[in-house]
Amino acid sequence: MTRCAPAPGRVPRRALLLTCWRALLRSLRGPIVELLRDLRALLWPTACVHCGAPDRDCCAHCLARIRAPAPLLRAELGVPVFARAPYDGALRALLLACKHGGRASAASELGRALRAPLRAALATAGEPRPLIVAAPSSAVQLRQRGFRPVELFVAHAQRGAARRGEPCGEPLRALRAAWGRRGQIGLAPRARAANARLLRVRPGARHRLRGREVVLVDDVLTTGATLRAARDAVESAGARVVAAAVLCLVETRAEPALGSRAAEGWKPPSRVE
Repeated sequence: MTRCAPAPGRVPRRALLLTCWRALLRSLRGPIVELLRDLRALLWPTACVHCGAPDRDCCAHCLARIRAPAPLLRAELGVPVFARAPYDGALRALLLACKHGGRASAASELGRALRAPLRAALATAGEPRPLIVAAPSSAVQLRQRGFRPVELFVAHAQRGAARRGEPCGEPLRALRAAWGRRGQIGLAPRARAANARLLRVRPGARHRLRGREVVLVDDVLTTGATLRAARDAVESAGARVVAAAVLCLVETRAEPALGSRAAEGWKPPSRVE
């Protein structure tokens, strides 16, 4: 018996049911997630990392402040650097809690915050899918945290962009921290620059970098030492860095010393309308 094709313009029943089921799941997702968070708060009491409100790692008020639309910040380090917000307030608190407080679950929200600056950085490339190279974690940091923060933020940002049909790059773990490199927190500008230079291109990534456009990603732009070192490393392998994206920008950072490569292309941060 021959099955008749559906009439033009008519939606098959199975497709209609599937669409309705997906819509129902989307509508229930929010209440179900909140219920699971309430149950988790009963078992493992927590408080907002910024304001201290109970029951949530980041309360609804602080979350709304992080998600509130705002112009991107832009700085110049030889290439444009796009940032979601100043290194302050609820976003700073959430980032510190994720990196140093064991709140790995915050990576999803931080990836969401990274999506806009990453999209702006990718838009500067001529390639449809430029490489995305994240600032690496040292071996010590990886052992302490159990994850690579910046790579995790990029993964969440890319996942959200793909769901919305936005441009996506091609993540590549191209850099590694050389022996002796440590965290940049607490270091003076000259020591930060020397420490940041301890970045190397992973041997297996060299052939993939050659001739490609690259967008660099880091969590915070302070003096720019890490991004400049990352740019020098990937360009030594034959790539071309076109832009960078960061979550936060320290707006009061001092201008690098004149005459050094650190001063190349440096301009004070501005807002992207």
